[in-house]
Amino acid sequence: QGELSHRLVKRFYARTNKRNYTTQIAAHERRQRLLRGINQRMKDAATAAKSSEEGEGQPDATNVSVAVPPAPMPNPVTDTLQPQNEELPCTPPRQHHHISESKRTCLNVYGFPALMAGDPAVQDFLPKLRSHLLSRLLGLLYDGDETQFSSQDLLDVTFVRDRLYTHQVMRINYTTYDLHRDEDSINPRTHSDVMMLSHEDEDDSNPHPYWYARVIGIFHADVRHVGSRSKSSRTQRMEFLWVRWFGRDLSHKAGWKAKRLPRLGFLDFTDCAAFGFLDPAEVIRGIHIIPSFHHGLETTLPKSIVRRPENQDDYVYYYVNL
Repeated sequence: QGELSHRLVKRFYARTNKRNYTTQIAAHERRQRLLRGINQRMKDAATAAKSSEEGEGQPDATNVSVAVPPAPMPNPVTDTLQPQNEELPCTPPRQHHHISESKRTCLNVYGFPALMAGDPAVQDFLPKLRSHLLSRLLGLLYDGDETQFSSQDLLDVTFVRDRLYTHQVMRINYTTYDLHRDEDSINPRTHSDVMMLSHEDEDDSNPHPYWYARVIGIFHADVRHVGSRSKSSRTQRMEFLWVRWFGRDLSHKAGWKAKRLPRLGFLDFTDCAAFGFLDPAEVIRGIHIIPSFHHGLETTLPKSIVRRPENQDDYVYYYVNL
């Protein structure tokens, strides 16, 4: 035992910086002892669980039935809208954003809205998408308000093979607060909240520099613009994000002076602006939001594809972790 203990001390000594090594060796020994205790408790718990399962069929007052919620059923539309295991090469540092060129997963531009009829998120999906793309094709500056186009103008935007190609992730290069380059990965399943510069009215009494949205889907499409207003009839690859917009809680004071984080809530699903499309070039970076547990859940939105399978409801408010 003594020799083995000596070897242990030697091993711990190699992990120190050779200064005040006695304290460092003691810290390593204590850490190992704690890990050993955790490992033993895990083994004991596994043994107890196994014994409980073996005696499940016998009447025992100590057996307690615990209700386990069923795992969410796979949704083929969600799996196509938010694919997984998509390869994306390294992003060039001078490129603002990067979306895969893969065409492995796709949705039919007409069939998808019809398949999801009744979902408020898909209401006017195709007219909104065409309006968004047409504004970009015509070179109109984005100000947050959708430009009104005639029905014929919208029909002049066509999709090659009627397909919208879906993607798992979008990478964004951005500049940090201390002027370093960094990269964010936006994934609708895991890290889906983004920020962009706001385009608020000049007479707004309570301005804020940013707008916030949750990315529902990442797309690209091969688009052709025909008709009298077309600048080019060639096929163009266009990338776009399907988003659900947050709105600021104007009754909540936030900022450096108030020493509070901005508070957000999803726009009411009955608002025509609650869901829309966004040019990836407008996105600054991803954000981290914190649910306001105190204010509870929002249950007005019916069952919708925009929610993650593990979330049945939204929170009323969220705080932006700046």
